[in-house]
Amino acid sequence: SVERGVKVATDELGRELIFVGPEREIDLEHQVELVRKGIEMRPIAIILAASDYTVLAEVSQDVVDQKITFLTVDSDVAIDSSHSFIATNNIEASRQLGIYMAKAINLEGEIGIVSHLQGTTSAIDRVEGFMQGIRDYANINVIEEIPYSNNDAEQAYKVTQELIEHHPNIKGLFGTNEATLIGIAKAVDSMELGDQITVVGFDISDSAAGYLEKDIIEAIVVQRPFNMGYLSVKEAYKQANSGKASEIIDVDVVLVTKENMFDEENQKFIIPFLE
Repeated sequence: SVERGVKVATDELGRELIFVGPEREIDLEHQVELVRKGIEMRPIAIILAASDYTVLAEVSQDVVDQKITFLTVDSDVAIDSSHSFIATNNIEASRQLGIYMAKAINLEGEIGIVSHLQGTTSAIDRVEGFMQGIRDYANINVIEEIPYSNNDAEQAYKVTQELIEHHPNIKGLFGTNEATLIGIAKAVDSMELGDQITVVGFDISDSAAGYLEKDIIEAIVVQRPFNMGYLSVKEAYKQANSGKASEIIDVDVVLVTKENMFDEENQKFIIPFLE
């Protein structure tokens, strides 16, 4: 969906697009290598969805030092140089999801978090926001250990099973992205615990929608990745041609539940090619 947004924007501007990435999000060195190759091509702009806040920092600074317009989308990097960041406000979206979870489990019980990729800002901020959302509820306990799925649904499935086995009284699970959420839902479903464990998380897909309809997943924060891609290109082009100041652009989200998943607007997130 991000790529579709990027392509629409570059077509409108009449510019050439090169869209690349490693096969797996955890292949950080390959992503660094791709950015270095991008610098060598001397484009007017490089837009990066960084898989790690610190590992991608040095090469990102190299982009800025080479006077190439630089923006980040979805996940940021640890550089001091001014640059635009286009993303969901992950902390606020997750805070609202934490409040939703607290109410769904009647303000008491044990909650587990399964995150997608250690070191990426989206994962860090979503955990932080979720914790903010449930912090005021004294009778809710969050399991300190946070396993990672490495953005792989099968890995999420395995670590969720282990988490439930170690904490049999768990009442809620939060997954920080789509692959992680699917793995959690698969584990809860296979263990026949849908009536006991409330599952919430980030990012919709046809698989996630199926679990939502089955009452395995209760609520999903749905981002607007098409908008992220589209706005990042438009912003990059503006800055490259006018020297426009950098800024943080917040792309809003939608909370999808079984009750509203069949609304026409929300169906467009579940079936992204639906016009």
